[in-house]
Amino acid sequence: MGRTGERDMERHPMNILFVKLGALGDVINTLPLAITLKERMGARIHWLVEPLSLAVVSGHPAVDDVVLFDKNRWPRALPGVLSRIRQRRYDIALDLQRTLKSGLFCTASSSTRRIGFDRARCKELTWMLPFERIRAGDPAKHMVYQYLEFATHLGVHEHEVRWDIPVAGRVPFGITGDYIVLNIGATKPANRWTPEGFARLAVLIGRRLGMTPVLTGGREDVPMAGGIASLAGGYVVDLAGKTSIPELKEVLAGARAVVSCDTGPMHLAVALGKKVVVLVGPSNPQRTGPLRGSVVRLDLPCMPCNRRKCATPLCMLGISPELVMKHLEEII
Repeated sequence: MGRTGERDMERHPMNILFVKLGALGDVINTLPLAITLKERMGARIHWLVEPLSLAVVSGHPAVDDVVLFDKNRWPRALPGVLSRIRQRRYDIALDLQRTLKSGLFCTASSSTRRIGFDRARCKELTWMLPFERIRAGDPAKHMVYQYLEFATHLGVHEHEVRWDIPVAGRVPFGITGDYIVLNIGATKPANRWTPEGFARLAVLIGRRLGMTPVLTGGREDVPMAGGIASLAGGYVVDLAGKTSIPELKEVLAGARAVVSCDTGPMHLAVALGKKVVVLVGPSNPQRTGPLRGSVVRLDLPCMPCNRRKCATPLCMLGISPELVMKHLEEII
């Protein structure tokens, strides 16, 4: 872009709508794209998001405007959201979700250009929507880099992977001293490790490292956390079901390291620059695992199956606490 174009962009910044509604990890992995487009193009970033990930994009330095869609109250929420994205004159809408819902939101927006993934990487027949398509790419590449392909499509060829998630630097819940977070939850049941595994690992952390294991997870993980605390014999601090996303962010930011299954808070820990050990089973770590970190993974002929549920998830059941502890000691 020439100097005249750069001056025009400074006077008339481009408005880009990100349609990325869903899972916490997916939204976190899209942040480097937002930062790149804001810094390299001077764009104003508008983000259509659902409540789960609202705290990640709201107040982020790269995001200028947030449009909230509460899917749990969609009959009441949908008209207001549609009205808002139609009234705002966007220059570009990016379908980063690749689903029918996100594609329809892009279609409904007032955008001059609507851009989506290439046909091979689309879901739910969204390739049929009349969008501009990015060049075909490797579907096995890490999603951070797949999202950054949209920047390349828009003429930005230099990418720096940063997340720039702000933290207050104050650990809540009165936690003091060195601690290691054990994030026990996972959205997909097949991605979960065992209570016995986490309990044994907590004991090893307390005895070998002299650090406090802190359990984190959602409300659905409270019973499992109680079982881990009981088995660990008082070694752990149990915060499962007690943290909001902003509080979880501060807890992760203050940790010496984070041990997690393949789930959203793992990506948050990576984005915060923490040392992570990730237990990976059914998924492909090269695509959705930690962009930076240590991966604990078995080598079984059925992997990766990418299944959501499995009656006998040997890929996770076979991971021993001692193996996880070995990886943890190597990064501490």
